[in-house]
Amino acid sequence: MELQNDHGLSLADCACRNLRMTTRVITQYYDKAFHSSGLKSPQFALLNDINSRENGISVNELADFAMMDQTTVTRNVEILRKKGYVNVTIEDADSRKKCITISEEGKSKLALAMPHWQEAQMKLEQIVGKEQYNTLLKTLYDLREIK
Repeated sequence: MELQNDHGLSLADCACRNLRMTTRVITQYYDKAFHSSGLKSPQFALLNDINSRENGISVNELADFAMMDQTTVTRNVEILRKKGYVNVTIEDADSRKKCITISEEGKSKLALAMPHWQEAQMKLEQIVGKEQYNTLLKTLYDLREIK
């Protein structure tokens, strides 16, 4: 028996719970799509974010841009660095800051994974329908503004 609050809402109505469950399912969906490329979905997303910055990006900027905590970004960047997909250098102006850039190997890995991402995207749009998918994206963008 599920408990309800004073407003008649149950945990099944909780946006946080539902988003977290959906996030796990969608992450697994994309991880499966990326399997043959050797990337996980968070690595693919970070490589894209890093690649979008021609002159590199700091850990703090990447964390802000990706809406992730700095510790998680640092851990994931280190995985990408060890695989040779990114370069991490000390900034000339401030030795405490690190500049992250994508390597040629990282660009190749991203190019290899991109068709898998595109296919996964198209399948998701087909599953829920283009209009509903666009509505979902707009809702997700709107929810990010809660902060």
